[in-house]
Amino acid sequence: MRSFTFSAAVLFSLFPTSVFAQMAGLNSPAAAAQDAQNITVLNGRLQADGSALPEPANVLLACDNHVRAQTYSDKKGNFALTVYVANQSSANTPISSQGTVLSSAQWISCELYAEIPGYLSDHLRLAEKPERGRVDVGTIALHSMPSDPRSSGDPRFTVSITSLAAPEKAQKAFNKGEQEERKGKFQAACDHFKQAIATYPRYALAWLELGRLQARQNSFVDAQESFRQAVAQDSKLTDGYVELARVAAQQQNWQAVADASNNLVQLSPDSSPEYWFLNAAAYYNLKDMKQAENSITHALRLDTRHQLVQTEYLYGLILGSKKDYKSAAEHISAYLRLAPNAKDSLPARQVLAAYQQRAEMADEEQH
Repeated sequence: MRSFTFSAAVLFSLFPTSVFAQMAGLNSPAAAAQDAQNITVLNGRLQADGSALPEPANVLLACDNHVRAQTYSDKKGNFALTVYVANQSSANTPISSQGTVLSSAQWISCELYAEIPGYLSDHLRLAEKPERGRVDVGTIALHSMPSDPRSSGDPRFTVSITSLAAPEKAQKAFNKGEQEERKGKFQAACDHFKQAIATYPRYALAWLELGRLQARQNSFVDAQESFRQAVAQDSKLTDGYVELARVAAQQQNWQAVADASNNLVQLSPDSSPEYWFLNAAAYYNLKDMKQAENSITHALRLDTRHQLVQTEYLYGLILGSKKDYKSAAEHISAYLRLAPNAKDSLPARQVLAAYQQRAEMADEEQH
């Protein structure tokens, strides 16, 4: 089961103040290839528990939860992945041998990770702003998986038990669906996932992948039902709750976001700051500032590497709603320092200026 990480693209509708902007699509390879200045080569290395890799690994670039490009490392773990970064956006473009084309806006939702049997990869987010030429992205750590992932208690190794029990016919249909999805043949993939479900209705992972494709095609009602079926068949399938929350956020159904994210933080309280962040965003929009603050502080404690910088912005908004303008300004200042070129930097600066002014007025009144 592939992992999922919330990106800015997923969270574009979380705040009425437009904290996040929806990411644009990909550009055409022909247009980008004409401009060599748009080429970016991502150089990095993989490290497996501090030692050499047992074999070359598949390195993937995922944007908005979809793989956009991939390459292989060498036996030492070194890799180079080429993409074209264009300024304007257009429809999604399939992966090509010449490289993948991303819009500048799409870039912020991208992350790198690796796949190799027996290992779990960290996910490395790209910089806030695209760079041209060769870019050293650093090291991606790989961690050995236990011989029985289910026995570790680590939610990152969660396996859908009901899906493991799927009969061979259903598994073959599911595998064909994944193959068609990687080729960009989404309708064929949907048909195979439906075949898997028809053979084995408790196939939680098939429901999950079907829902993802339906959401990608803007069939949100169908997607929501598929995700509900996924978690109904496997109540511990965290990705199902993630996707339920995502669809609900796009529809601005904050109670549904709260319900789904409540399940996430209960199932995996210490695994992901993004679960707590999403929970905080839901309660912020529901005007429950006490719960929102509790969740955002959990997110900040888990995000020790400041990978989810939007937590600072949201914490500032929560504190501002409580009229703690001085602390609110400090957190929004931290957000702008960490992400000075973010899509929402202008409204963030406007909110910051307002909070700073109100904090100054409060100080004057006290004196």
